[in-house]
Amino acid sequence: MTYFKLFTNCIVSKGIARSLICDLQRQSSTLIPNDLVAIITELDSATSVEDLFRQYGAENRETISEYLAYLTENEYGFYCESLEEFNRFPPMSTAFSGSGKITNAVIEVSEDMERNLGTILEQLNGLRCTSLVLMFYRPMDIDGLQSVLERFDGTEISSVEIVTAYHEAVGADFLKNLNARLTPLTSILFYNAPFDRTDPWDRNIYFDVRFSRSNIHSFKHCGIVSAAYFDTNFPKVLEAMNHNSCLHKKIGIDIHGNIKNCPAMETSFGNIRETKLAEALEHPGFKQYWGLTKDDIAVCRDCEYRYICTDCRAYTGRTHIDTGGLDTSKPLKCGYDPYTNEWAEWSVHPLRQEAIRYYGLEELVRNNE
Repeated sequence: MTYFKLFTNCIVSKGIARSLICDLQRQSSTLIPNDLVAIITELDSATSVEDLFRQYGAENRETISEYLAYLTENEYGFYCESLEEFNRFPPMSTAFSGSGKITNAVIEVSEDMERNLGTILEQLNGLRCTSLVLMFYRPMDIDGLQSVLERFDGTEISSVEIVTAYHEAVGADFLKNLNARLTPLTSILFYNAPFDRTDPWDRNIYFDVRFSRSNIHSFKHCGIVSAAYFDTNFPKVLEAMNHNSCLHKKIGIDIHGNIKNCPAMETSFGNIRETKLAEALEHPGFKQYWGLTKDDIAVCRDCEYRYICTDCRAYTGRTHIDTGGLDTSKPLKCGYDPYTNEWAEWSVHPLRQEAIRYYGLEELVRNNE
């Protein structure tokens, strides 16, 4: 008997109309028909290839052969000559764990907050946070940015993304000066720029540089679901399978110093001026969304992209509340329909206008028209 084994690093995400096979080793995803998922499921249950042919009948033999050829040619799986050999390859654990109490944080940095940034970084370091996004709703000169980055010396934060306004001094010399010393800066986005462009790392600049025409003046710009943000990253996929893909082990500080799950969310767990981050983290409601996966969210649970997609609990369609009082509605700013496999502009849907008004997103929508 011959058996077929899917490589354990290949995860199948079944959608309502089609599915996705995620190759975590190659960090790539490919759409596949649900008929192929049925075949993979049978093979994974130790059904032999010969039994599979008999089960589906002679009329489907050619199709199944084509499916098997597709899986082998794309190196998604391999043949085993016996059941004993098949059983030598146990499934990969899809459990997820992280060492820090917090893994990522977002701070809207006011001028007052910038003066106290060192104290905030000490608190984040105590929580073993490794990734940080700093939002500046103003242009930052080279001295200001270098001063901010110097404060990360001696911390465990290994990835810093900066979002700031574009200004005329931004250019090659500006970026080289920013790159002059070793810092955890991995990405900088200049918004309100005269063009849209992304410059990846090169031999001279050791961080991604992005320019956007968007005029960002609050965190209301966040929460957009787009294929451009899909990420078939091993830890990210496992985290999405077990936890919320946006809020798990995340902490935010808004422009007023309020401590939240995300700066865009309404609920505050204290203010950084009076409350330590570790204290806010122990608030009974702080972790309520950490375990909410895309498998729990309306519409998303039927989507083939749910494990490589992000989530947003700050802006939702406000259509579903679970028995525990959690908002399980689809993200408001997602225009994908898993039932038709089509993308559309999220803001023009007639059923979303009430939610757009509720969140005060009318100006954002008008600016993007």
